[in-house]
This record gives sequence, C-alpha cells and structure tokens, in this order.
Amino acid sequence: MRRFLVSIAIFFAALPVISQEQEEKKFSVDIYGFIRNDFYYDSRRSMESAAGLFNIVPLDENLNELNEDLNEIPSSKLLSTASRFGLNVKGPEVWGAATSAKLETDFDGFTSSNTMLRIRQAWAKLTWNKFDLLVGQTWHPMFGNVIPSVMSLSTGSPFQPFNRSPQVRVDYKMGNFKTYLAALYQLQYLSVGPIGSSSEYLRDGILPEFYLGCDYIKDGWIVGVGVDFIRLRPRVIGTTEAEINGVQQEISTKVSDNVVSFSANAFAQYTANKLTVKAKTVYGQNMSNLLLLSGYGISKKNDDGSYEYTNLTNSTSWLNVTYGIKYQAGLFVGYSKNLGSSDELLETPYVFGPANLDQVYRVAPALSYNLKHWTVGVEYEMTTAAYGTRDLKDGKVKDTHNVTNNRIVGVLVYYF
Repeated sequence: MRRFLVSIAIFFAALPVISQEQEEKKFSVDIYGFIRNDFYYDSRRSMESAAGLFNIVPLDENLNELNEDLNEIPSSKLLSTASRFGLNVKGPEVWGAATSAKLETDFDGFTSSNTMLRIRQAWAKLTWNKFDLLVGQTWHPMFGNVIPSVMSLSTGSPFQPFNRSPQVRVDYKMGNFKTYLAALYQLQYLSVGPIGSSSEYLRDGILPEFYLGCDYIKDGWIVGVGVDFIRLRPRVIGTTEAEINGVQQEISTKVSDNVVSFSANAFAQYTANKLTVKAKTVYGQNMSNLLLLSGYGISKKNDDGSYEYTNLTNSTSWLNVTYGIKYQAGLFVGYSKNLGSSDELLETPYVFGPANLDQVYRVAPALSYNLKHWTVGVEYEMTTAAYGTRDLKDGKVKDTHNVTNNRIVGVLVYYF
C-alpha cells in the first residue's frame, strides 16, 4: 500500500513535467535564409536606396556651364547586405486554431555610416478552417501574391507596389476564392508631406490605412483585385491672424488638415510547365508609401490657418514572362505615368520621386541558373524617365526630355 501511494505521488508530481514536454513537442522552428551577393553597374546617377541595390529611376540632367551632364557618371559596387535570415514557427492549437509565426531580418537597414540589422517581417497568425487572423509586420496586401520574377532587389519598383507594414489582417477562404481585409500602419515605408517622409501623417490621422482584396486561385491561375484607402493629416499646427489685446498679430493654431486617397489594382498570373506569365496594373492617388511615383499638394489656404489638398493620380503597369526552371530566361516590362491633379496646385506638391517626373518605363531581360541551394543570375535593366516642368494648374509635367540609366546586375545566392 505504501509503495502504491508513493507511486501515485510520483506520478502526479511528474504531470507538470510531462505536460511541459508534450507542449514543447508541439512547437517546431525552421531556420531559413540565404547569403546573397549583388554586383551592379550603372551608366548614370539614379534615385536609389539600400546602398544602390534598390534602383528606382535615373536622375534628371544636371548641366553645367559647359553643357556637361554632371549626373551622367558611371559607377559600380559589390554588396552582401541583402543576405537574409528568418525563423518559421509552428505551435500548439489555440481556440481551435493552428498557430504560426515568422521573424525575418536582413542587413539593409542603413544609417549615414553603418549597415545594420532591420526588421523585415514579424507576425503571429491563427488559422481556422476558413479564417486566418494575422497580427504583425508583413507585406502590404497590394504587394500581393503576384510579383515580378527579376534579379534586381527592387522587385519591379517603382512599377510594382513595394511595402511591408505593421497590420491586422483577416482572410476568409471559400473554395477557390480568398477575400481579405487589412488595417495597416507605417514603419519603414512612409507617406510624404511637409516634413518629408514620415509616419506622423498617418498616425495623426488616427485611422489606419485599409485594404480590401479578393483572389481567385485555380489550375495554374491567380487572378485578383483590390482597393486601398488612406487618410493623412499632413499638419496639426497652422498659423492665422487674431486680435490679442487690441493688436492684430499672427498666432499658431491647431488645424485638422487631411487628405483622403483611394487606389485600386488588378493582377493575374498563369503558370504551365516551365512558362509563367504575370501582369499587374495599379491606378490610384498618393501612393508614396508603396514606392509608387505619386503624392499630393496644397490646393487652398483658408483664413483659419487650415489647408485643403488635391491628390496626384498615377497609373502604373507591368508584364513579366519567364521560361525554364534550372535554366531560366525572363523579361520584365514596366510603365508608369503621372496623370496630374483634379484641382489646381498652389505650390510644388509632395511626391515620392522627383517633382518634375512625367513618365518612366523599364525593359529588363534576365538569365539565371538555378539549383536547389544556388542561383546565379544576370540582368540588364534599361530605365528611361521623362522629365519636364510641372504645371500647377493640372499637376501634369510638360515639355519633357528623356534620360536613361543602363544597369547591369549580377547575383549569386546560396540558400539554406
């Protein structure tokens, strides 16, 4: 009897340990990433980020007294900063839902003198039969499931929306359809305004950015559409005239300036054997946080110190075709056009990109050799931008001339 009681006591004492061991077994962590080396050559200066790896548009002519273009200067560089490390986590069920999470970083967080780790993705997700709930930082829904297959780190920018943001996202799955709604804030990819690029405009506007989308996936096809809403508060303090102690003077005052913008996109992808064809088109207003060439400007200044604004509208589209698996050839073609503003501008607008840019197009053929853990690729990227004079009456750019940057990219990637 004594031995029996002792056995029972040992069993119950061990229960927490057994339970903890079983709980730990339900967790799995997969490490992934790659070591990436990028070499690039440019024929002229360009608007860029990530120490030049993220190429956007060539800069306009900068002519001196001898009519020499001071921006027509070639350059080259080799970097490993795009190397990436990540963790995929799966855990035990919570409230009847499967749980998962992701933490991902790379070395493209730049200051004026250092290259540093930066957050790329950090989210946790609950997955039920038909619903997914994700909370954390991940890709903007407009980046989407259909993205260009190119060698360049810019992934088709400024023709392809590019953004990772903190968000709450709900997906609803019904057969081959998936509908999703996301509420997003800003961290690294920012809207433009009076103090430059900043997250303050969205933060002070209280409401998050909203995106509603729907995808259809079946038999090698992905087809989808989506709409985006964002409201910014560019200023919280203005100036006005007031009489104080019988003296008329200028004072600071609170203002509730805001600019409301809408955008929409549609995309499609078809895959059959070794062939993949992808396309996307975006039409919208003030999409600077998506690294698309648009913005907004002041259309009226009121007596109470507040301003009214008008959006700049932009249309951008791209087509990408790839063929092959081990040996792969690809072609990317993109086009972006400034469509102007609905109201007259009082001054130069706030934009992502150069203020006098009318349109941009890019043609980029590529070749790559792909193994399980290795990719070696080369890409030629010809980007031509049309610069001119901004007409404040309609926000369009006129009397344009073209400048072209020829970029050669070489990439060596080892995956693990």
